Amino acid sequence: MFRSTISRILRYSGAGEFSRRYAVMNAFDGVVAILGIVLGSTLLGEASAGNIIAAGVGALVAMGVSGVSGTYMAERAEQERKLKEIEEAMLTKLNGSIIAEARKRAAIFSAIVDALAAILAGLIPLSPYLAALSGLLTLDLAFHMSVGVSLAFLFTLGVFLGKIARNNLIISGLKSLAIGVATILLITLLNLIL
Repeated sequence: MFRSTISRILRYSGAGEFSRRYAVMNAFDGVVAILGIVLGSTLLGEASAGNIIAAGVGALVAMGVSGVSGTYMAERAEQERKLKEIEEAMLTKLNGSIIAEARKRAAIFSAIVDALAAILAGLIPLSPYLAALSGLLTLDLAFHMSVGVSLAFLFTLGVFLGKIARNNLIISGLKSLAIGVATILLITLLNLIL
């Protein structure tokens, strides 16, 4: 039932492509934001597992709220515009139709995908600190694992984008990895300057 509803929303609204784009963009945002928190906290010497988890979860909640509201408003406007274009082309109103209903639900679906992508992706590099808080890892090991997991996740997202674009997967992965490396370098440089 749920799967067929999602399939119908995607088929009649064209939201699948947008949702995939939102998911990838916000997964990037979630991982890079947590990478920034982990690096900034560690370089400043405020790197207790509890502080990093609190800051990370706070940032992810804020990104989730921002993602849901911003995406919903933008996608709702876009879907309403497209529905009006269809109505004008067909010279009829589509109120109550399956197309109108799918386009209405597409905004909700895209907003949920947007928020969940950032939150779930961001929790991955936070997970070593959850293990450290439980006493399963040392703080130093949690830091290295978090950075490593972040970079690996960014590389994987790049490979996924390369597959979508039918580009070289390794080169696409390395381009995404470069974003993580650039983040590390910028935060380290800022820490040296400030």
